[in-house]
Amino acid sequence: MTQKTGYPSIDKPWLKYYSEEAVNAPLPDGTIYEYMLKNNRDFPDDIAIRYFSRRIKYKELFSRIDDCTRALSALGVQPGEIVTVALPSIPEVLYIVYALNRIGAVANMIHPLAGENELLYYLNETESRVVILFDGTYSIIQRAIGQTKVRHAVVVTAGESLPFGLKQLYMLKSGKPKLAGAPFMAWSDFIRGGRDKDIPRVEKGPLTVAIISHTGGTTGEPKGVMCSDYACNALMYQIVCNFPHNRQGHCMSVLPPFINYSLIESMLAMLVIGYEVTLIPKYEPKRFDKYISEYHPNIVLSIPAYWEAILNIEALKTMDLSCLEQVYTGGEAMPEKTEQAVNELLLSRGAKYGLLKGLGSTELTGGATQTYASCNVRGSVGVPLSHMNCKVVEPDTTEELRQGQVGEICFSGPTMMLGYYKNKAATDEIVKIHADGERWLHTGDLGYINEDGVLFVTGRIKRIIMTKGKDAQVTKLFPDRIEKALCTHPAVELCCVVGVPDAERIHIPVAYMVLKSGFTADEALTQGILSTCRELLPNYMLPECIVYRNDLPRTERGKVDYRALEALAAESNL
Repeated sequence: MTQKTGYPSIDKPWLKYYSEEAVNAPLPDGTIYEYMLKNNRDFPDDIAIRYFSRRIKYKELFSRIDDCTRALSALGVQPGEIVTVALPSIPEVLYIVYALNRIGAVANMIHPLAGENELLYYLNETESRVVILFDGTYSIIQRAIGQTKVRHAVVVTAGESLPFGLKQLYMLKSGKPKLAGAPFMAWSDFIRGGRDKDIPRVEKGPLTVAIISHTGGTTGEPKGVMCSDYACNALMYQIVCNFPHNRQGHCMSVLPPFINYSLIESMLAMLVIGYEVTLIPKYEPKRFDKYISEYHPNIVLSIPAYWEAILNIEALKTMDLSCLEQVYTGGEAMPEKTEQAVNELLLSRGAKYGLLKGLGSTELTGGATQTYASCNVRGSVGVPLSHMNCKVVEPDTTEELRQGQVGEICFSGPTMMLGYYKNKAATDEIVKIHADGERWLHTGDLGYINEDGVLFVTGRIKRIIMTKGKDAQVTKLFPDRIEKALCTHPAVELCCVVGVPDAERIHIPVAYMVLKSGFTADEALTQGILSTCRELLPNYMLPECIVYRNDLPRTERGKVDYRALEALAAESNL
């Protein structure tokens, strides 16, 4: 028997929860597209995508990918070229991601309604020559597209793949967007342009960039995370290797595809195992009962605020929820009382298990830990995935702590990002080479690992707040970034931004502020400060309220006490 050292990254006590095959089987090689095709080519009549009442079979998925591949080739897209994709959860986002992967190009996934300045930043950062836009994105970027290197901008509507009757109603209600001419083109024209093209044969290495997803990390400054085919496939394999599944199970995707947790885990991974994936372009958590009645999903990956919302749906208290087999929560911590209430509701109505949890980051391509029915300790985020390693280190060092000791959580493994796009300095800040010679991601999360290998998160070195923009898409607020924008205004001496719980938006940002001498707190000044913010921040990060104070509370170490301000904001009903 191997002697235990007490250091989790050496002992790996979590491996006892996995089968020998899950731990030792080789990870998939090849590309994202090849992995999906290999597992489904013999099942062409199985359902791949459900979009409202339309069911799209795998053979149609393959055909649509072929169409997109030809169309991209007609635009001259080359291996390694970065194509920006700004789409919600509609079938076209999957067609285009797979097609780009097939020809060796890179899918740069961005929020479709991020705001003009942020869209320009992403387009110019990658120097994208081709962009696939949602029609709502078109209205934002139409006049500013000339400030980029974009030569072809394909505009897609949510009605493209609707069943005929619904499509007619959609077009009557929304109308066909009137495009301003070059570089814009409609999706139908894009597809038509590739009809006579051959599909190019491209050899793509699995360790090259496949997807760029954007994160603010711990600072909120936009950074492109470069994810390889190997990392994406490794994640897909690991999240399904430890639960029984058969073809034609059903996953309902409720989060937008510019988030890896959604795109890779609830869409691409489910297609790899032959599941049917329901796409909901604008998810409404208050309608969860309606979605269950219509789609009967087996798997749902969601966030704490969306699960908490089901507690207020009266119809669920008498509904049959036995279709729910695997339901996950991630993205941020959930209060234990809320988790318990959600679990009681789910289990009382026949769900197979309560909420399963995990911890991850875009820099790790997605989830890095997971709970299982055999290991779902209350308050934990589960155990590392089968091929991942985990350790807790003394903050600001690479010195590993023993089990039970609190420090910064670090991960190493096959899902590690290649790095931040054009930002080696930022990469080197969070990816460190440790004494074992491996690359370790320093997550910024604080926590500990117990003797069974179960991971608990106790806090965060930097603050991140979940919110929803006016488009109802879930995204992150970074107080540091908002504070930095506020402090560019000449009147601001000191400020602190906190998140205040909100029934519609999860959280809203509220700014507490101390003014410099000579400035008066009035409406004109508030509007001036907000105007400055609009120039530097996307709309969803704009403070909803500015509260002026003579000073801000401090911790014993002299830092602004944001927790005291959170409590103050809650008491003030802001």
